[in-house]
Amino acid sequence: MEEYSDKDLLVEVTWLVSNISDPNIVVIDCDSGDAYSRGHIPGSVHLPTHMYVKSAKDKLFVMDDEEFSSMCSNLGIDNETLVITYDNSQSLYATRLWWVFDYYGHDKVRVLNGGWREWINQGNKCSFERPNIRDNKKFVTGSKLNRYASKDDVIQACSIESSQIWDVRSDGEFEGTESRNNARSGHVPGAVHLEWFNLMDRQTHLFRSEEDIKAILADNGIALDKAIYTY
Repeated sequence: MEEYSDKDLLVEVTWLVSNISDPNIVVIDCDSGDAYSRGHIPGSVHLPTHMYVKSAKDKLFVMDDEEFSSMCSNLGIDNETLVITYDNSQSLYATRLWWVFDYYGHDKVRVLNGGWREWINQGNKCSFERPNIRDNKKFVTGSKLNRYASKDDVIQACSIESSQIWDVRSDGEFEGTESRNNARSGHVPGAVHLEWFNLMDRQTHLFRSEEDIKAILADNGIALDKAIYTY
């Protein structure tokens, strides 16, 4: 098990095995409905929405307060629930959901290190059944943390020495050879490029150690003493 400075971001599979029967824990499978049907962590609920947890209105921005509160309540989550997110996509969707919970002020949320792959690799059981969801839960969104940057914020950051823009997308998107349905190709001028999955072990889906992550960031010109804007 790796040690990290912030111990409130991840949980290990061994921890979840020992605590999965806790009634105050809700485990969320963040993959597609088809993937969930093919097998999931016993007792885990499936996220019944776009995997990036975007608004149903424009598909661009995060869900609004009402949408997110309703979704959480329907998953059996209230403000005292410890939420564990996981996927089989190198934590791409699990971390997105973590971010949305964080955005709405819920700090009782962790990402399962290694996700579904690590769960299976350790020989744990899988389930094909949907759990009974507690229907007496009410989730209320809290204060929105400052997690968004506007276009003007980014434009200003491009000219400030103490700020840095980090493009975490694919090589093709950064270089402008892949549009991925975006209106325009290319990248923010001056952005540093390092695709997000370089911070993962692509075989095990585990996060790399804190020491390795810091070394990778430094090798790619990403300075942790600056205000970093990611996209």
